[in-house]
Amino acid sequence: MLDLGAAEHAFSKASSLDSNHMQARIALADVCIALGKFADAVAACRQAVAINPSDRQSWFSLGVALEADGALEVALESYDRALLISPDFDDARKNRGALLLNLGRPEEAVENNRTLAAKIPFSYDAQFNLGESLLAAKQFPEAAKVLGRAVSLNPGNAKGLLHAGFALAQCERFTEAQQLLDQAAKLDQTQLKRYRQAIFGNEKGDTRCGAAHLDARALFLLKQYDQIERCDWSEREYFISRFSELIQESAVYPLTERALGFRAMTMGLDADLQLRLARQIASGVANENDGTSSRSLGASESSPQKRLTVAYISPDFRNHPTAMLAKALFAGHSRQNFEVIVYALGGNDGSKLRQEIVDDCDRFVDLDALDDCGAARLIAGDSVDILIDLVGYSDRSRPAILARRPAPIQISWLAYVTTTGAPWIDYFIGDRISIPDEASADFSEALIRIPQGLFLCSYAANTPLASAPERRPSGLPEAGIVLGAFHNSYKIDPHVFSVWMRFLVLRPDAVLWLLETKPEAKVNLRAEANARGIDSERLIFAPHLPHDEHLSRLQLVDLMLDTPQCNGGTTTADAFVAGVPVLTCMGKTLAQRMAASILSTANLESLITRNLEEYEALGLALLTDTGRLHGIRRELSNARASAPFFAPDRWIQSYEEALKHVWQMHCAGVPPTSFEARS
Repeated sequence: MLDLGAAEHAFSKASSLDSNHMQARIALADVCIALGKFADAVAACRQAVAINPSDRQSWFSLGVALEADGALEVALESYDRALLISPDFDDARKNRGALLLNLGRPEEAVENNRTLAAKIPFSYDAQFNLGESLLAAKQFPEAAKVLGRAVSLNPGNAKGLLHAGFALAQCERFTEAQQLLDQAAKLDQTQLKRYRQAIFGNEKGDTRCGAAHLDARALFLLKQYDQIERCDWSEREYFISRFSELIQESAVYPLTERALGFRAMTMGLDADLQLRLARQIASGVANENDGTSSRSLGASESSPQKRLTVAYISPDFRNHPTAMLAKALFAGHSRQNFEVIVYALGGNDGSKLRQEIVDDCDRFVDLDALDDCGAARLIAGDSVDILIDLVGYSDRSRPAILARRPAPIQISWLAYVTTTGAPWIDYFIGDRISIPDEASADFSEALIRIPQGLFLCSYAANTPLASAPERRPSGLPEAGIVLGAFHNSYKIDPHVFSVWMRFLVLRPDAVLWLLETKPEAKVNLRAEANARGIDSERLIFAPHLPHDEHLSRLQLVDLMLDTPQCNGGTTTADAFVAGVPVLTCMGKTLAQRMAASILSTANLESLITRNLEEYEALGLALLTDTGRLHGIRRELSNARASAPFFAPDRWIQSYEEALKHVWQMHCAGVPPTSFEARS
């Protein structure tokens, strides 16, 4: 084994003995990089360059050392110097292309890598690098062609197959793409899982559930959604249409990628399509099951009068909206009638909120270290009567645990505001506004309607608010109307954005206060504002703050503007706690009606509109007659004394009655049946 320390000593000594020994300094730099001594490597390379400024290898080594030290722009200059000295220096051109990609300059990387690929056309690396840069530049047809050439040069390279499959998927050549993706899966599961992790993040689950898989159609749809997250609406209508078509075409080969469920929900796809997709996803989850007799796992004593063991499962018992909204449940449950267990799917952020949940429940169990089968067996061993899923198919979900039926009754609520399509989920919690009778057919679950609304807002009652901060330090002008839209960027669509811009036209003194988002989304939103004749500086982006500070600054908002495509849930709740009215537009799906549900529980039905035209008209009226707007603000303040939104204990009481009712029906052998909980 090489002794790096001894090598460093030897090359340092050689350098000190010969002040013109360039190769000793380059070798010293290589050793220093291996030891993590990047600054020393840079210093050694600079000495080598000083000895012979015309030596291409010295400049190349300096570029490598500078990259390792994080000085990327200066490293690029070093590679340029090496290529100026020797334009055919392939290693320098290869590193330069990779560095340009790392710097977010894909078009320049394409030009660089095209030169290299033309020079060495039979090099797999050169073709792969060109294909990778073409992917980054979104030049998908050419990327597919180039990466296909790379695959022909090295058909056993899984990464090349995956990139080529991805490129073909973006060209909607799904059959060809799927063949390459499946070939990669057979060749190298480790590489495939790394590729999945780059797209989906860390995935937990049953390690025995079989080989990882990538669906070419899902790769296409997720890439399209990535544009939506960046507020690039150039292909939005096509994306919605194609997404809908692919769901309808998937009877033989289901779309089982869980991430698609959330995207369909937030894009406002028709409810019947969301149900169809949910059932396809559920079929994929069921196929992950290892054959465990799921229903036998969740057997418990079926006494209608027993003290019930109720459990909650989620990855979001941390600083997250789910935990903030639901927190009062864990201490608020009647201990005479309920034992409360919380099952965390990881997510330990060490926060005060998480510790409060740990303290408030009877038992807190982190399932992160267990696979799905082990987690289901643990839950069943705890004799849980009713298991409440707080995540659905959202990020870091593990539906295969619930698919094993660890509890006799399983309910979906809160974070995933659409049907799961899963036969192992018995009930879904909503209310009459969020799920009217005509929408019942869009859910595979029986419905529990809580009269106090869809959501519990744990912090709605008696939340002490600090005084509103000063406007200028908050990034706002000293005077004028503040319109708030603190939404995730994927909820903003071009139609409602146009309405918002017309509000700014009406009130030249107004600004639109948005939540800090991805840099590309900010650039695109500012460009969209300019295109509508609005100075983009009137769009102000607020940094993310701790929740209590965020609630305090919301008091500076005059009117919160909801997003019709997918309503703000926590955003609406936060606004009400801060005393700010919310203007919403009620649509057809649950995700498009949840703000209306919250408004009705705060006695603010006057701010619920039924279409975008009504939404705009009411907004214009309120901005014209600010006295009326101030009057609504007073109504909201007065509602604290009596409105259901501000009384989470009343929500919990109705919810507990609902849990007792479903248990009694279960004990009587009655299948899950929709009902309205008693107030």
